Amino acid sequence: MSLPISSQPSRSELFYDLVLIGAFLSFGVDFGKSPDWEAGIVLALKLTLIMWAWEQTALFFNRFGDPFAARLSGTLLPTALRFAFLLQLVAVVAVSLLETSQTKLSALNGPLGYGAAALVLSVGVIYELGARWQPELAAIAHERRNASIVGAILFVASGLSPQPWGAALWILAIVAIFVMNFGPSMPAILERFPLQREHLSERLGLFVLILIGDVFVKTVVTVHEDSVEEAHLLQLAFVAAISWTLWTIYDREVMSRPTPASAPLLRAWMLWHYLFAIVLLICSVGLVWYIAPNAKYQLGDWIAMVASGGVGVAVALIAMMRLTAGAPGARAAAARLGLIAAVAIVIGLLAWLATPSDWRVGVGTLAVAIVALNHWAFRNDPRPASVD
Repeated sequence: MSLPISSQPSRSELFYDLVLIGAFLSFGVDFGKSPDWEAGIVLALKLTLIMWAWEQTALFFNRFGDPFAARLSGTLLPTALRFAFLLQLVAVVAVSLLETSQTKLSALNGPLGYGAAALVLSVGVIYELGARWQPELAAIAHERRNASIVGAILFVASGLSPQPWGAALWILAIVAIFVMNFGPSMPAILERFPLQREHLSERLGLFVLILIGDVFVKTVVTVHEDSVEEAHLLQLAFVAAISWTLWTIYDREVMSRPTPASAPLLRAWMLWHYLFAIVLLICSVGLVWYIAPNAKYQLGDWIAMVASGGVGVAVALIAMMRLTAGAPGARAAAARLGLIAAVAIVIGLLAWLATPSDWRVGVGTLAVAIVALNHWAFRNDPRPASVD
């Protein structure tokens, strides 16, 4: 029999999320070293792979239970699962560190292909052990395991192949594992092996909370680096206001609402979360530059669009999550969020394109605007937030 699943994430899940966020933040550092479109694409691909691994782990805990529970100490299969999760964390760190010196598409082969293969194989091992631990869930465990094997073969092939085939196979591997896990078979899987939806919502919400919080922490840590000559308290206050408001919007519009009822909508809802994490990390680069610009890089005022425009896109993705989840008032809420997103993007465009421009004033304007508009959106929502 499978273990009863609590609606609240376990302490081991929270620890796993905290460790994983460290790897996530390294992507923002790498993008800051080479802030161009090609670097953004490469880092987004790497982040997508790590997000997939995180999601597979979250779904494992959701269906199979927590192998780290104290009552399971000393038993064989839970102990083996604990080591498998440790291997997965090591593989995540390896993928985040490999090829950081060159954020080019040509880096998507060689060691990075082998590191990606190790990561998806660790997921396969977790689910193979899960099938033995909870035999009644063997069917879904074997499907996840098989997807991991296919992905690992393609990643190894990318490591062995010259460019441009190496990059093409690397991307194909990501597409393959997504299609196998979230493709046409997803509705039947959800019907046969339903999710504990409140647990999934809580897990995603806490993950987003940690991610947004660490975006602000990253700006504070950067201020203490030797390369930073001056930092203004008001600028830090603006970034804190933006970070806090993003969280309150997500908490009100997503975490405090029911998850989508159908498989296609749940698939889309998860996709918005993938994109949301990527946008937040790229946006954090602009916010760090706002606090502590690096004199080595002459980025111009387009960095305002990375910061302000990124906040706008993040709010727009929250609107899509709200709309996808449905529930009463979803369209009106999405429209209000769309207005907030549009204002943020326009502020970024004006700060970027105005002559003469001061993009620091633009980000400060964004902080004031987003706080005021969020208050307006809250006051105009007649339906209280509540999770089913």
